[in-house]
Amino acid sequence: MANRNKDTRQNKSFKQQKPNNENIKKSNAYVAHAPYNFVPLNTSVIDADQILPQDKYHSGRFSGHIDCELETLTPLYVRGTLADDEIKKGMEAKDKSDFFSPAGKVRIPGSSIRGMVRNLVEIVSWSRFGFFEDKNLYYRSFADISSLRNEYINTINPKDEKTGKSIYKMSAGYLVKIGFEYAIFPAEGKQFEKISKSDAMALVKKNGQVYSEFNYYRLHDGRYVIVSGSMPRKKDWIIYKINRTPEKKINIPEIDIRSYEMDENRSDKVPNLLELCEKYPEVPCFYIVWKDKNGKHRISFGHTGLFRIAYRKPIREHLPSVHDADNNTNRIDFAHAIFGNTAKESKDSFAGRVFFEDAQLVNPNINPFMDEKVPKVLLGPKPTTFQHYLEQDSMNPKNLKHYNSETWIRGNKFYWHKSGTKWEKENQKDFNKKIETKIKPVKPKTLFRFRIRYENLTENELGALLFTLYLPVGCGHKIGMGKPLGLGSVKINPELFIIDREKRYSALFDNFGWVLAETKINEEDTKKITAAFEEHILKNMDSRDRGNASSLWDTYRLKQLKLLLDIERGKNLEVSGKTEYMNLKDFRYRNVLPVSEKV
Repeated sequence: MANRNKDTRQNKSFKQQKPNNENIKKSNAYVAHAPYNFVPLNTSVIDADQILPQDKYHSGRFSGHIDCELETLTPLYVRGTLADDEIKKGMEAKDKSDFFSPAGKVRIPGSSIRGMVRNLVEIVSWSRFGFFEDKNLYYRSFADISSLRNEYINTINPKDEKTGKSIYKMSAGYLVKIGFEYAIFPAEGKQFEKISKSDAMALVKKNGQVYSEFNYYRLHDGRYVIVSGSMPRKKDWIIYKINRTPEKKINIPEIDIRSYEMDENRSDKVPNLLELCEKYPEVPCFYIVWKDKNGKHRISFGHTGLFRIAYRKPIREHLPSVHDADNNTNRIDFAHAIFGNTAKESKDSFAGRVFFEDAQLVNPNINPFMDEKVPKVLLGPKPTTFQHYLEQDSMNPKNLKHYNSETWIRGNKFYWHKSGTKWEKENQKDFNKKIETKIKPVKPKTLFRFRIRYENLTENELGALLFTLYLPVGCGHKIGMGKPLGLGSVKINPELFIIDREKRYSALFDNFGWVLAETKINEEDTKKITAAFEEHILKNMDSRDRGNASSLWDTYRLKQLKLLLDIERGKNLEVSGKTEYMNLKDFRYRNVLPVSEKV
């Protein structure tokens, strides 16, 4: 049965309203646009059918295979793997333009197809939101027009209410690696002070060293000069000598080390303090100590006094409670039941019952490849772009919800379909090897075939699998690299085969050869299987998710999914420019990304 949880989020379309912030009037539009959008989270999770032992075939369960023909509607690219000699030469994955072709045979990896199908099964079967990095994202905000600016200032550098002067709330000390763990020893006395860049340069020069930004220098008296980036009126820092008194040591939780390592938005210019700890006995740093919702001490640390700090709430806390695996350890949803479950306790783990083979060319004698080209550089926003990735109830930047707010993530991310004709970099000669790559995709209208084998599936489980393969008319799947640019749109035509296990093992041969006992299921009977699954999900979902829908595709969530999978709609939106990445300068307005039906 569905879990009737207490989450109050309503599945309703985002009501657009004109923002009243004066700064935003400089923008050309009041809403954001992007090559992606989201399928909202489900407010209830539906339990899977009973899991039976997998050491035998069970009567009443289905086994067999689904043969699929895949036609590329746009160019499609899956990067080939590096050979041993290429790795030894120092090549990186981006340096290899070849399509995935093990043993010289062009293929779409079964793992890629599996991931695409599993994602869809998770959505249509009302399973838990899966495969996200549960970490604390980082931010640093001074010039932001949104509420995040005050959030950062209040954490790092608030003003005294009486005097109006700034009060630094961070501390200064030294990051030290002890065995496999990390700790911070605070600096002595008042710990730190700000100095002008000219004074910092003089100290560094007197010390016989060369001054450079984002660096640090140990002085003869044990203090350190910390150099920030070069900006107008910006200052540098002095950190006083280390205090190695044992009781002063502050141990850093492993989760904070992991979150620091996973901070993708930290500039390459800023030193990685953990890497420096591998080389030096002490690394000067600034830090703040805070508490999470469980009252446990947490630490954020960085290079300068105004460093990037972690949001107090990790991504997990922005999911409805039914999506938290730790709170639902005894419940198995359809996606985990079909594709396998990895649990903390080995007894609760089990293998999946679907197996995806590589897709191979239907006609390997014809060259399927386009010429090698440089695609446009993808420098799109990250999940830290909270006005896109979190549910918002206001267009006003000052009222936006961020990762310290009480709000949900937007859901499963999908890329709109495009024509697949505008993915190449316009000036092929202007090639920056550091950030660009070359690819050699297969052409549109290239045919592949692959097989999905399945074992011991219930009718509902088989129906879930088929439901994701037999998409509504006009819809298509996306797979491979370059999806934001319009690559990877494909059409899949499946055929269902069911094996009669008892008949298969009753004899080896008949008048026609091997007894395979495989039956191709016609379209009418296949629809009956998907209809049974559809009825089961509709019956057991929360009424807030179901609404007045009489079919799964009529529910609010799957309406948004259908729009994202609609090929012609995607192409039309591409023409209007509504599915292009915004310029980086436009993100300063913090315009909100509307839901799919409002694009």
